[in-house]
Formats: sequence, structure tokens, C-alpha cells
Amino acid sequence: MSVLVYISHPYGGKEENKQKIEEIVKTLAVLHKDTVFLSPVHASGFLYDCLDYDHGMKYCLKLLGFCDEMWVFGDWKESRGCRREIAFCEKHEIPYQIVGDKPWHKIQKITSD
Repeated sequence: MSVLVYISHPYGGKEENKQKIEEIVKTLAVLHKDTVFLSPVHASGFLYDCLDYDHGMKYCLKLLGFCDEMWVFGDWKESRGCRREIAFCEKHEIPYQIVGDKPWHKIQKITSD
């Protein structure tokens, strides 16, 4: 059975952050074949300049609500979106782990299959 993991990472409409997220998801998909990784940036990041911040975050949080857990990458402390996603997890009892910039190959799922 697959676990659905939401990937939280600072974005801010920056292409360089989108590329970092792509690298993270590609690496994790190879290492964790029984896990599905969801990047909200890739699901709806193209709307970044079309929607106001709160409306865009609603898209992200709706997706997060379907996930089994969340992994938080990058400089999340400086990201209003990442902090909001963490608060959502806490409110809705969705397990999450702060990865930051740790080596991705050492990350393990929180929930059991």
C-alpha cells in the first residue's frame, strides 16, 4: 500500500526552488518505491501569479488534507507557506517531519503501510 507524502518547500514563485523540489522528488521516488510524493508547486505553482496568496494556499492545504504525512525541506523557517502547512498538519493531526537540508536518503516514512 502506498503512502502519500506532501512535499513542503519554500517556493515564492522562484524557478530555482521549483528545480530543487524536482530534484528532491526524483531522488525520493527512486529511494522509496512504495511512496507517492506530491509537490503542490508542481500541481498548482503555475497559478502563482494568477491568484492572491491566501487563495493559492487554499489549493495547497486542500491537497495536504489528502496526504498521509508531510516532509518539510529547505529553509522552512523563513517561509510563510511552509509554516502555514506545518500549522495545518498540527491542527489536523497529519504527521510531519522537518527534513530541512539533511541528506534525503536517510529519510524514512512516519506512517506505517
